[in-house]
Parts: sequence; C-alpha cells; structure tokens
Amino acid sequence: MQAQRRLRLHGKYWKRWACGILSGALILWQRTLFSSMIRQLFLGLLVMLAALPLMRRLERRLPSSWAATLAMTGLSAGLGLFFLVLIPPLAGQARQIGTALPGLYRQIGELFRQGEEWLSRNGVALDQQMQETLLEKGELLLSDAAGSLTKRLNGVAGGIGRWMLAPVFAFYLLRDRRRITDWLLSLLPLNRREMTVRIVREMGRESVGYLRGQLLVSLAVGGFTGLGLLLCGVPSWLLLGFLMGLLELIPYVGPFLGGVLVALFAWPGGWSRMLWSLGVVVLVQQLEGGMLSPQLMSETTRLHPIVVLLCVMAGGAAGGITGVLLAIPAVLCLRAALRVIQLKRLEEQFEET
Repeated sequence: MQAQRRLRLHGKYWKRWACGILSGALILWQRTLFSSMIRQLFLGLLVMLAALPLMRRLERRLPSSWAATLAMTGLSAGLGLFFLVLIPPLAGQARQIGTALPGLYRQIGELFRQGEEWLSRNGVALDQQMQETLLEKGELLLSDAAGSLTKRLNGVAGGIGRWMLAPVFAFYLLRDRRRITDWLLSLLPLNRREMTVRIVREMGRESVGYLRGQLLVSLAVGGFTGLGLLLCGVPSWLLLGFLMGLLELIPYVGPFLGGVLVALFAWPGGWSRMLWSLGVVVLVQQLEGGMLSPQLMSETTRLHPIVVLLCVMAGGAAGGITGVLLAIPAVLCLRAALRVIQLKRLEEQFEET
C-alpha cells in the first residue's frame, strides 16, 4: 500500500513538473502575446480596484451583476466627465508651451552668453568651439524631447484600445471575483490555502492602501500647485499642476523634476515670477510632507527613504516608468508576505511550547 501511494505521489509530481515545463516553454515561445494579455488583465485589475468600494456598497442591496454594472457605469461616467472638462484646457496649454519653446531656447542662449561674458571678465574664457558644442547639444536635447513626446502620444493613441477593453475585464472581475478566488484556491493544496489567503489579504491591504493614499496625495499636490501657479500668473498653470501631480507618484525624485519644469516654464515671465513659482512648489511640498502624507497615508505603508530610493532606482532600471511606479507596491507586498510567514512560524512555535 505504501509503495502504491509513493508511486501515485511521484506520478503527480512528474505531471506537475511536466505541465510547468510545457507552460514555461509556451510562454517563452509566445511571450509577446502573453505580455499583451498580462498588460490587459493588469489594466482591468486597476479599473476593478477603483470601482471596488462602490461595488461593495451596492452589493448590500443589489445582486452582483447589477452592482457591477452600476459601479462600472458610475466610474466610467465620472472619469469621462473629468477628462472632458480637463483635456481641452490641458491641450491648449500644451500647444502654448510648444509655441513658446523656441523663445525659451533663445532666452537660455542669451543667459549663456551673459554667463560667458561674466566668466571672461573674471579671467575664465570659453572657446567658440565649446560654446557651439553646448548650443548644438541643447538643440539636440529639445529635438529629442519633442520626438520622445510624439512617440509617447502615439503609444497612448495605440493603447486606447486596451483602455477601452479594461472596463469590460473589470466588470467580469468585479462580478465573478468570488468565483475566481474560489477557483484559484482550489488549485492549491489544502494545507496551503489558509496561509495563502492570509498572505494575499495582507498584500492587498498594504498595496491598495498605499496606492489609494498616494493617488489622493498626488491629486492634492497637483491641485494646490496649479492653484498657486495660477495666483503667480503662470500661463501654463493647469498643465504644470497636472504634471506635478503625476510626478508626485515618483517618491523624492518626482517632485524635484516637477520643480525644474515649473522653474523652466515660469522663467519667461521674469525672475520674480520664477522665484514665486518655486516658492509655491516648496510650500506645497512642505504641506505634503507635514500634513497630507501623515493624514492620507497609512503608517504601516511607510518605508525608509533609503529603501524607497533603492526601489525607485531598481524599478527604473528593470522596467522604466512602469517599474518605478510599481517598485514600492511590489516591495510592500513582499514585506507583507514575509510578515505573515513570520507570524505563522511564531504561532507554530507557541503551540509547540
């Protein structure tokens, strides 16, 4: 009997290993297709998480299908109204910035010539070849930035189809999330299910709490920055506030890059406007660090600044902007899983004693 059980167990293990090897080979063979499918599911999951709080409230009084339909309809209507109100002025200000770039470059060249004259008066002379090289690099940088922006816009246009399918995926994920959860758990051994549920719940609690708090902080930073720049008389106040909100999603590095952009596009209005604009950025960042983040971010999702910077660097090297945005949630999920495993070990040791 024991020999037969061992043979059956070995047969199951070999089947699992064979299925795993075949699945890995298929994924490597069709990695482009699987990558596209994973991105689509990820977008659907993001939309589902955004609609989940409303879905849970509606489920108290309505069936799951009706609750999912109303939740997705409400979310789509709110986002559509938001973008209809926001996109036209953002596009107008982006066109204004595009037309102002040549004049801004000329002002930078004039500032460079003034600096060269000051250095020459103090005995430090720059040769003509160095000056021409720096100017050529500046022109190349602007042209590369324009080309990169065009590629990004084309990529956004090409990804509209994925974003249009995301609500469809989100609807079915919302409606059948309990069935999907039960099916996924049925794939696990019985002795691993309880531990897996605890790990997934802890990971979801930390990552969703972080993402929700970070989005609220970014929205507040973008709104306050845009309002302050409007009071300073910066023409592109809405676009710069929007960019500051987006860059706030990148810890520590993002606000610095946003401050550079604000200074660059406020400079044509004079040194006074640029300094006032930088003062707005500094004030909003102090408000974010002293009030917004402690109020909106959970204390359990805090990480040491060194860990955050290392995560941002590693995420950027591994996956670009997407890697930067997902690095900290991934670390939070890993930390949550390790904490649950440690607690489980402590519970087992306590039971043994």
